[in-house]
Amino acid sequence: MNNKIWIIAKKDILEAFRSRSTYFVILIMIVLTFTYIASYSDTVKHYDKEQAITYSRIFLNSLAYILPMMYSIFVCSVFANYSVIVDKAKRNIESLMATPVSINQIWLGKSLAVTLPSLLVGITIAVLSFLVMEFWFVMPKTGTFIVPEIWAIVSTLLIVPAMLFSIVTIVTYIQLVVTNPRIGNFVFSGVFFVLLFGVNLLSGLGISFALIFLAVIVVCGIVSYILSRYLTKEKVLLSSKI
Repeated sequence: MNNKIWIIAKKDILEAFRSRSTYFVILIMIVLTFTYIASYSDTVKHYDKEQAITYSRIFLNSLAYILPMMYSIFVCSVFANYSVIVDKAKRNIESLMATPVSINQIWLGKSLAVTLPSLLVGITIAVLSFLVMEFWFVMPKTGTFIVPEIWAIVSTLLIVPAMLFSIVTIVTYIQLVVTNPRIGNFVFSGVFFVLLFGVNLLSGLGISFALIFLAVIVVCGIVSYILSRYLTKEKVLLSSKI
């Protein structure tokens, strides 16, 4: 990774982890995990062992796809504040513009500052939540450890990170060029609900989670490429001074 890009990303990541908001969001995700546990427990208690195994496999496969995506995007809103919004408020973005870095390096560094910690927190909590469900709720009912399908694992390790980064680049672009960078947080919220409900809808039609995520990556990648052709330091500086 380009050293200049990493320096930009590292500073924002460290600031975000000093914020109480980060740990408040982690607490919210833990609470959300218990809602999934309650939903599973309420349903599976009516099933015999074979029915419980079948239901548990479907339920856990869905969680293996959804939780890493949902939690990572959810925590993005916190880290996005420290990537662009705080820098604009403190006028740090103007100082950064005076350094020998290109605008695309700044864009990439800010995007990584949001993506990397969001993935770290989101996927870690998703995996821990999955394991808690397996050992404390699924195995006592089914008597077996249910391994998620291979595409769910590939999605968590590769597809979700790529999808999150492709989304974050667009949101970071918006935060860099608009007068009110908090608009980017509304975009995160919109993306969160569209993905959550859209994925549930499309998966109900038989379309795989992995295919849906790959389609999002392609669309966002095309949009990011087009936006990169119009990003200039002048646009960022003008949006910061208004």
